Amino acid sequence: MRKYSRQERTEKSINIPSELMHFVKKDTYSLVIKGAAGTGKTTLSLTILKALDIKSNFFYICTRVSPRQLSISYPWISKYMDNQKERTSGPPMMETDVPINFEDARLDEPESLFERITNELMDVKAPLIIIDSWDAVASFMDREARLNNERVLQTWRERAGAKLIFVNEDPADTSLDFVVDGAVKLDQVEYENARIREISLLKLRGIRITKPSYLFTLDKGSFRSFQTHNPKNLMIAPDSTGSLQFTKNEKNPRFTILHHGLIKSGYNELDLNLGGGFPRRGMVVLEVDSNISMEAVMAFLFRIIYTFLVFGNVVFFEPPETIGSIDANKFLRSYLSIAQTGSGKFIWVGPSEKGLAQASFSGADKNHKENLLRHLKENISKEQRCNPNKLILSIMSLGRLQRLDPYDKTEYLRFARENSDLSIMVARKNESFAWSSEISDISLKIIVINGTLILRTLYPVSPILAIEFERLFGLPVADLLPLV
Repeated sequence: MRKYSRQERTEKSINIPSELMHFVKKDTYSLVIKGAAGTGKTTLSLTILKALDIKSNFFYICTRVSPRQLSISYPWISKYMDNQKERTSGPPMMETDVPINFEDARLDEPESLFERITNELMDVKAPLIIIDSWDAVASFMDREARLNNERVLQTWRERAGAKLIFVNEDPADTSLDFVVDGAVKLDQVEYENARIREISLLKLRGIRITKPSYLFTLDKGSFRSFQTHNPKNLMIAPDSTGSLQFTKNEKNPRFTILHHGLIKSGYNELDLNLGGGFPRRGMVVLEVDSNISMEAVMAFLFRIIYTFLVFGNVVFFEPPETIGSIDANKFLRSYLSIAQTGSGKFIWVGPSEKGLAQASFSGADKNHKENLLRHLKENISKEQRCNPNKLILSIMSLGRLQRLDPYDKTEYLRFARENSDLSIMVARKNESFAWSSEISDISLKIIVINGTLILRTLYPVSPILAIEFERLFGLPVADLLPLV
């Protein structure tokens, strides 16, 4: 398995847009971060500090909240405050003072604060200076004085080879945009009664901006942008081998798949949205946008499948209608070789490639839905008799089910309610959902917003989640992250 360097691990965990990350790693620059209140400007500023791994050669000027309040709101920045004395307004630092990296400048006069910044630029070699926020300083200056001071700071910044970041509270203010090397804007926008956070890369001098905006989250008090969905990233490497661990060890009594009558999905964030997990005997409709590859859907479903199998349960799986059986076989083979190391049983519904599934339905008329569903019911009943203490998951294609005659359709749904512990039906967006909404307990939807793969819980209504994929041992492994 490839080992990542310290720099690669840092970039991987922070997930700032790649263009912005390349920009802030330059030797010297000036950057303005602007946006309305609550959009995440301070969080981004602190995350940049973390991304650059600077622990001493920086100067963070707080004009709105105190350093102590920052440490309460963002506990992870405490390592940047270790062995530092907090100080309020006062004269410029003397050479004998202990270095103060977080400055409480809420009561400072603009002239004294401006002088302190220029002193820092003259006395310290290539520092990073963050002014949070510049509006609080500039509001005490007339326009001519403000423009002059901004030009002076740029001149001193270039001479010192420093990095200078301005936080601006007014997203409509463009006065700094013409002076600085880079400008980004943070927004909160509404999307179907949900709040989406978006960062726009307005200007990054010397950096090619391939994607002008990204979705991001402020979960756990840290800025994190989301990767752009690319179906090519879901390709299975020919030599994909190894061991994946999605859940806690099945022998660990603190974690079980069934808890208070709710079935764990394998995704902590999805379980939170569902109030603890899927309801037992529940029916789930998973609607997939027409421009999303079914490989992405199968990779998302596999963590749920894995969670069932690793605890010794049974999974019946029919590949989604818009993906061929051969392609589905190839995609799942590597996953299943890992998941079946436990005592669970995976049963493929429909044509199967040799060696993939433990059982498949055969017969001259196996492509007829009526015959397939009859075999499915027989095999589920058989598993219940042989393994009465195991849970059963059924994943089916909603499109195929909807084409049955009304009696067979109703009969299968009744049977699934009574005999499957969880039923998931996968459908494309353009299929009829008037009927499915009447029979489903949970309605999930996978869509793409600004290039980011998104999972929405239509009911119960819950925060939206970003779907991201990480490659482990050549396999794309899905994870869910809340957009908050």
